[in-house]
Amino acid sequence: MGTIATRLRRAGVFVAGVAACVATLSACSSTSTLSNASVSVCYRAIPVGRSSLHTSQARLVGVHELPLDKVRLYLPPAEKERLAAEDDTEICAMAFSGSFKPGQVQLAPAGESGRIAIVLVTERRLRLVAAAVIAKVPRGLGGRSL
Repeated sequence: MGTIATRLRRAGVFVAGVAACVATLSACSSTSTLSNASVSVCYRAIPVGRSSLHTSQARLVGVHELPLDKVRLYLPPAEKERLAAEDDTEICAMAFSGSFKPGQVQLAPAGESGRIAIVLVTERRLRLVAAAVIAKVPRGLGGRSL
């Protein structure tokens, strides 16, 4: 393990990476270019993302399909290991708003609290891969939903 400060720094890198991927991809494409297949795939992942939140007060803010190889660059080692067996090329990133206390978001680093939960779920097997709790929605993740 590491200190709480180390875990929080890793979570910050993870969230910044996901936000950078989302911002880059949303700048390159508009919602009209998304296929129906990508929409339904990530919508199937929403119940998995929602079940990782131990609160009934969370509200879905955004859903995005992201290239797994880009997101993998920003994940901490434990999450990279979880992805090793996956054969997905895309991953679903979801943002939920609410009031999240430490321990309320499965896989989020210990001690994290905030108003936004970011959750990553694999497309094919619908497995929770990573999560983080932050203060506000990263630019691009809440502005457009599939």
